[in-house]
Amino acid sequence: MPELTYKIYTLGCKVNQYDSFDLSRKLDSVGFKLKDKNADIAITNTCCVTQSAIHKSKRMINKAKKENPQAKVVVIGCWPQVYKKEVKNVGADIIWGVGEHHKLIKKITNYKLQISNKSQIPNPKFLNKSRYFIKIQDGCEQYCTYCIIPYTRGKLKSRPAKEVLTEVKQAIDVGYKEIVLCGIHLGLYGKGANTNLEQLLKKLIEVRGLGRIRLSSIEVTEVTDGLIKLITKSDKICQHLPIPLQSGLNKVLKLMHRPYTIKYFKNKIKKIRKYIPDVAITTDVIVGFPGESKKDFQDTFNLAKEMQFSRLHVFPFSEHKKTLATKLPGKVKKQEIEQRAKKLRDLGEKLAEEYQKKFRGRVLDVVVESKTGDKYKGKTEYYFDVEFSPKKIIFGQPLIGGIIKIKN
Repeated sequence: MPELTYKIYTLGCKVNQYDSFDLSRKLDSVGFKLKDKNADIAITNTCCVTQSAIHKSKRMINKAKKENPQAKVVVIGCWPQVYKKEVKNVGADIIWGVGEHHKLIKKITNYKLQISNKSQIPNPKFLNKSRYFIKIQDGCEQYCTYCIIPYTRGKLKSRPAKEVLTEVKQAIDVGYKEIVLCGIHLGLYGKGANTNLEQLLKKLIEVRGLGRIRLSSIEVTEVTDGLIKLITKSDKICQHLPIPLQSGLNKVLKLMHRPYTIKYFKNKIKKIRKYIPDVAITTDVIVGFPGESKKDFQDTFNLAKEMQFSRLHVFPFSEHKKTLATKLPGKVKKQEIEQRAKKLRDLGEKLAEEYQKKFRGRVLDVVVESKTGDKYKGKTEYYFDVEFSPKKIIFGQPLIGGIIKIKN
């Protein structure tokens, strides 16, 4: 087979990022070469979690075409998985959904290739990447009324623990110190397979050379007593829990089909902080969900302030025709949604500042992410970024991907 070049353009969540990484490794393993522009194959890995994400996907496809004018255009990911008819209008040569990358590569090349599952993990110093993201779980069966993901990603699926451990060891061997566990419904890792997230974490923290491990997301109902205890016992699990709230109203949570009440959420956060006082709790909030009045939004705003989250991810409600929320009454006007989102984001910035103040003058473990001039930038285990000079370093060498101790 003649040497072919490729470029992958990616939008969306960490799971999507991992899928692109996995596809790239498989392409490399059969002789493809990555090229920045004018590649033979231009692949866009799309997202459709919001209408804004769909518009961005369209723009990214056009960018891929412009930068690779002679390329075979391939569109993959969540958007074609659900809206295949719409994607047909973008002028792609190949339209694919999610997963089955072996079959996709065979379709791209029209060759029956032997694709290796032992693809190499690139060294972070060559990628300028500091943290290794690994997908351990896919799929969701919760069917929140606003969410398209169960339709794009399908049923719950978990990778075998042995396979996860092997990949983590490979990542550590080439220099990654922080491992980020990713999944669509991460807290249900191992469901139906006689294992769970807590058991996997116990195996991972025993891996030789591991610096630390981080969870990318977890539902409040899946933060078990066992998980809390494990975090308090192990200094290798980041004291950072990304727990989505989505709304501060029980009536809205019920309409969203969320599996908890505000009382349950508050009590669980209180318990977490009792045992892990410095924990960073980041959250997601949707504004402008059908039926959300101005008072309802204010109640959500007040709850977010009360909870003292360390970071807020604010999402304006986005309607999908395949979800139940599109049939609900009480639609909120776009301008009102934008105003609410801005107000909540402003609060998020203040909460982040207040949380980070607690760590002034303290010694922090930081994974080094970049260097500009004589300044370094890195991420703490508490998920906030710090910029520092060499004189702040207490222990360790400031190598990209390495974990050092600094005086904040």
